[in-house]
Amino acid sequence: MKKIILSLLILTLLPLTGCHDPEELVPSVANRGINNATVYTSWDEYHTAGKGIPCKIDYDTRTITVQVPYTWPIESDNVQSLEDYKKVYIAFNLDNNVYIEPALHTIDLTQTYEVTVTDQQGVKSPWTIKAALTKHNGCDIESFTIRGMDLSAMIDKDNARASLIYFEELKNVFADYTLSPHARIVPDPAKQAFWCSPDKPMKFTVIAADGVTSKEWTLMESQPQKIDQGMAKGSGKLLWAEKLSKLGVTSLDKAYGLGVTDEYCVVNVQDADPILINAKDGKPAGTLNLGSWKGDGKNFYLTSDDAGHILVNNFANGSDSAPKTISIARMESVTSTPEPFIEWEVKGAYGKMISVTGDVYGDALISVVYCGWSATGSTSILTWTVKNGVVENQKPHWRQAKGMKGWTNGDASYINPELTSDYFAAGYSPNRLTWVNGTSDQARTDILGELTNNEQMLALDVETFNGVPYVITSMETSFTWGVSGAMWVCEAKYPETFNGTLKTGINEQLPAAVVYQLDRGADGFGKYGGRLNDGTNVNAYTDVKLHASPDGYFMYAYFMFCNGYVGCVQFDCLAK
Repeated sequence: MKKIILSLLILTLLPLTGCHDPEELVPSVANRGINNATVYTSWDEYHTAGKGIPCKIDYDTRTITVQVPYTWPIESDNVQSLEDYKKVYIAFNLDNNVYIEPALHTIDLTQTYEVTVTDQQGVKSPWTIKAALTKHNGCDIESFTIRGMDLSAMIDKDNARASLIYFEELKNVFADYTLSPHARIVPDPAKQAFWCSPDKPMKFTVIAADGVTSKEWTLMESQPQKIDQGMAKGSGKLLWAEKLSKLGVTSLDKAYGLGVTDEYCVVNVQDADPILINAKDGKPAGTLNLGSWKGDGKNFYLTSDDAGHILVNNFANGSDSAPKTISIARMESVTSTPEPFIEWEVKGAYGKMISVTGDVYGDALISVVYCGWSATGSTSILTWTVKNGVVENQKPHWRQAKGMKGWTNGDASYINPELTSDYFAAGYSPNRLTWVNGTSDQARTDILGELTNNEQMLALDVETFNGVPYVITSMETSFTWGVSGAMWVCEAKYPETFNGTLKTGINEQLPAAVVYQLDRGADGFGKYGGRLNDGTNVNAYTDVKLHASPDGYFMYAYFMFCNGYVGCVQFDCLAK
């Protein structure tokens, strides 16, 4: 790429060495002469091959039009003005022995330029260079979801097709969608009900912002093939990321705990009603009414089970002389009333984090890790067994993970809802995502979260997707330095590949088990955490959740960093 730009610069500046006739040794037939032109808004961008502003070349009228975006950023409503481009840099890609006179280096986009192009045969022709604000010509559907059904289409832009994994007729339904910036869709499925069935696809026309470019899209129902196991390689993509403060979290250091249903992402706000977010697009969707379970530390933390049922709990810090009660409530849906589920007196600190494997209205394991601070750390885990929606014993099973080098204040979650199941644990300060044998409680192997040693690995979650277990974890700094907002999704298929180190450098070799790493920005120090947004959280509060779609084709990874962002990454198991 540098060689290309160097060639462009040489071709552009050649006329400055003096005007002279083209050399005689030229091909017998001239080509197009001017192949393309690009405008750069700064000399640095021009010199380092930035994207620049493209130009449209009309060979019939011999006109070059600099296509300045009508709005910038394109998806915004910020209308541009050519007055802002009175000194820009232009580069031409010319055929050999083709010259432009006068030689242009910097131009003013409010002006029109008349130049002469001399081709390879010495023929001179007049050309015009001008600029125009150009509206976006994109006419794609980016996402398409049947309202109220958690039914999202797979988008095939090459064939203008949106495919729904559904096997019945859709009658009088509406859809929510995102399009190319400033495009519109006809008929509008958000306002006009439509029908769609496997043998009767629905047609839509997407019209670009320029009002000219359009594309006909087909909405159809299909049953795509799955790969044999696990998620499709490279399928992870960030669906959305929203700043917590823009979603209504007005108090710093209060967002702690993340629950997920098929329709909603639930962000717990301590001592306040949790915030509901549309799970697929990140838009605000109201609040969750906790009733008497709100306030006074009652909703210290919130999570969900594999079926999307919500659990909320308090934080209990007891002692031998003054035990405290940890209380956990469950909710069948986001509109249900919390019902008391577990109460147990503890002689220590518990409740900063809880994890659930399974369905609390069916079979499940609920695990709580000791979260007090001590010089040696503790690996104590309390686990309640749920069978047919009933807690077998309010007294939890106590276990202690071995070989984890002392940890506390973290999380643990099982692969399967059985006490003999292997489980994963993580905590501060070893910061090791550890795979633990569920029979012996001995650590099998681990992935070290090294980064800068100023972060804490406190949250994790486990979900089996298309026959393969996956574990998600995150790290957040509690200092005004260090990596802010790191998240990874790892395959937990083989202990032999579950090892390695997570480091700060964004180009560092990732452990073999890692299938997705959240973008941490150009410097690798994070952009979704609190430190670079509304403020560092001294407790490094963070949470993560994995949630598989009911149809089994998609898995969603949700992350939340206190004082920072909440977001969603989508994976699939589709055979491409």
